[in-house]
Amino acid sequence: MGELSATRADFPILRREVDGNRLVYLDNAATTQTPEPVYETYEEFYGRYNANVHRGIHRLSHEASVAYESAHDRVAEFVGADGREEIVFTKNTTEGINLVAYSLGLERLDGDANVVTTEMEHHASLVTWQQIAKRTGADVRYVRVTDDGHLDMDHARALIDDDTEVVSLTHVSNVLGTINPVGTIAALAHDHGARVLVDGAQSVPTRPVDVETLDADFYTFSGHKMAGPTGIGVLYGRRDLLEEMEPFLYGGEMIRDVTLSDSSWNELPWKFEAGTPPIAEGIALGAAVDYLEGIGMERVRDHENELAQYALERLEAADGVETYGPPPGEERAGLVSFNVDGVHGHDLSSILNDRGIAVRAGNHCTQPLHDTLDAPGSVRASFYVYNTRAEVDALLDAIDDAGRKLDAYLRSGRYHDLVVEHAAGARDRGDSGPTDATFVQSSRETSCGDDGAFHVDVADDGTIERVGFESESCAVSTAVASILADYLEGEPVETAATMDDLVVDLLDGRFPALRRDCVVGPEEVIRQGAREYLEQRATAAEASS
Repeated sequence: MGELSATRADFPILRREVDGNRLVYLDNAATTQTPEPVYETYEEFYGRYNANVHRGIHRLSHEASVAYESAHDRVAEFVGADGREEIVFTKNTTEGINLVAYSLGLERLDGDANVVTTEMEHHASLVTWQQIAKRTGADVRYVRVTDDGHLDMDHARALIDDDTEVVSLTHVSNVLGTINPVGTIAALAHDHGARVLVDGAQSVPTRPVDVETLDADFYTFSGHKMAGPTGIGVLYGRRDLLEEMEPFLYGGEMIRDVTLSDSSWNELPWKFEAGTPPIAEGIALGAAVDYLEGIGMERVRDHENELAQYALERLEAADGVETYGPPPGEERAGLVSFNVDGVHGHDLSSILNDRGIAVRAGNHCTQPLHDTLDAPGSVRASFYVYNTRAEVDALLDAIDDAGRKLDAYLRSGRYHDLVVEHAAGARDRGDSGPTDATFVQSSRETSCGDDGAFHVDVADDGTIERVGFESESCAVSTAVASILADYLEGEPVETAATMDDLVVDLLDGRFPALRRDCVVGPEEVIRQGAREYLEQRATAAEASS
């Protein structure tokens, strides 16, 4: 179909250079860039008619109210809703999911009920339903993901039963690129009387969506992934369901009448938009809808799929590269997730950043899915309307011979010599340590995101005899683990428990700020393990006295 090259002129940020390289922005599944017509609309609001909506009998308030309400109308048309009453503006997809979970879930769920979701869900959905289930006693069931990145539909049919109250699923996986059969699952759920909530964060921005054709009861998405601003999301809900549901938030704007003893609620959708709403963001979202419709969502879909297929085919042909999700030739969303043998995703992301290429590395808020894939994380390249084949080529050229490039990256002078030295030798020492270690602490208990564990043996006199570690972490974190192991052996365990930026001091602060988590993460892990060990020892001593 050809590239949408004309759109690139609408995105001035794409002319930016990063460390002397033209920016190649391939992190669109996280946030897309914003075209001039959209942020000009945003600026126009603040420059011409900035006022609160629905509250003022003056010209500016009237103009703001009309523009804000019209944005609801535009979004409703865009996704096939039956009017603005079915379109609630939220902060983001996450708030839309939480609105349904609290307003509907808390009302319908109990100890006899279940919620069915999937192994490929974003944490925004998975964690929300976990917490609602804890409050209500409901069971959460997960549809399996097959080896080729699809939902196991036989398993879905086995899980969804007459006790299922909610089926919550993503339309498009933000890791696998899989396009799930929402209509088929919605029909199955409705046969059992369940409500269907769809996470459309990766689908509405990338392909035509009609909520009525899909037969979704609720459908939620975010503006910042569809050429719009941050701070604005959308929840579509069937009007009859929204009318039955209690509000998620209370306050101004969402009320009709208030006395000292009770209140009644405003009409839809304002009933669910408590307080001053994201006015400028909502109006700019309407402009983003106009922009995308000017391109045509079929063209957006086809362009993304073309780039994803091109990238996937070349990645699968490369040595030492593992990709995830549906195979080449099957339509997918415009993203590809992969790993390169011997090079952790965080390191690869840094190598790419040196060339001005922005990708995402980590678990992409889908840790259980990566556990299923038996991968500590992945690198994700995601495409949008302004990306080109030449940019995919730049990505693939940078990935080629990544191991050698990693060594050059570490030796480039941005890291202390200790990191370079230990990165080269750390894996020789990366055994599991003593089998009867005094305590073991896993990195999964910290915010770093790397996988690994310290195995620490403490002598009777309280000194650390040996520190072993396992590491599926980046080269920097692995090197830091080795540095800590050397430093702490022979030290009192209290030294490990009271460390505070020890590694930062040892390295004289010589590391890129964007890799700080990689540097301090191992210290957080072993410090927490040492503290818990000392607390347990103190408790045991107190009990025996």
